[in-house]
Amino acid sequence: MDPFRLLVLKPSSLGDIILGLQVIAELRMRRTDLEISWIVRDIFAEVVRRSGLVENIIVYERQKGLGGLWECCRAIARSGTYDALWDLQGLLRSALMAKAAHTQRKIGRSDCREGAKFFYSERVPMPANPHAAEILAQFLPTLGVPPAVRRPLQFSVPEPLSVAVDGQLRVLIAPESRGPGKEWPHYGQLTAHLCDRFPDWEFLWVGLGRGSSPLVEKFSNFRDLRGQTSLPQLLGLMKHSSAAIANDSACLHMAAALGKPVLGIFLRTDPLRYGPYPLDDPNHFVARNPPPLPPELEKFLSRLRFFSSREATS
Repeated sequence: MDPFRLLVLKPSSLGDIILGLQVIAELRMRRTDLEISWIVRDIFAEVVRRSGLVENIIVYERQKGLGGLWECCRAIARSGTYDALWDLQGLLRSALMAKAAHTQRKIGRSDCREGAKFFYSERVPMPANPHAAEILAQFLPTLGVPPAVRRPLQFSVPEPLSVAVDGQLRVLIAPESRGPGKEWPHYGQLTAHLCDRFPDWEFLWVGLGRGSSPLVEKFSNFRDLRGQTSLPQLLGLMKHSSAAIANDSACLHMAAALGKPVLGIFLRTDPLRYGPYPLDDPNHFVARNPPPLPPELEKFLSRLRFFSSREATS
């Protein structure tokens, strides 16, 4: 029997790709007859590949402009016929990719933008006040699967980087986010407080590497790894860490998808839509526009101790 061929369009961003992979993981658990192809930006392709959830990857090189879009559309057209297509992105660019695909079922988001709706044969309904993950989960019923988001994800990742400290617990801290309006300015003070309070724990900053960290550079249980890790290495660090503290960013969704305790710090964006999913997980905490030492910090630390002790005895 031939497999059911599904084409998934979710070129970016990394956080949304992580949520999309959780939806695909749920689909995989419910159906065993699938062959899945995923269209993704070249800089994120390794994350999708290492999830082990898709058979084929079609790379979109956005930095090439219209030329990159044209090349991607040609690759889609050459990739054969599909039984269904999911456009999880919902923008004109992804809709043009959908147009290039050979399939009768082109399924898109009902909240799509830029005229993308004219390229779909079906559109999925939106739940009231949805989280970003719940929007993507609405695609599952189009293939006979109830809407759900599965976790933890399992990535094939390299061993984590060797770090200068070896604490009892490792906490990743991601002080950056896409857009300055999402970046909390007190990570230096928070990290210094944690390093001083828990000298046997290790605290690692991860990200692109903007700015300095003078408040925490003096601590031997701190290391700034920003700008020093590839995405697979970051996944490896996250997989082998105890917890994460992050802005509204890909690192937050990555930690939640891997089943780690998370403290998410939100400024302008709404955690009800973009917080660590699921929002009611007892290991997920959210602070909105907090002071340098968020009130939610003690609950997060208490949960981290419990979570880590449970892992140690399991």
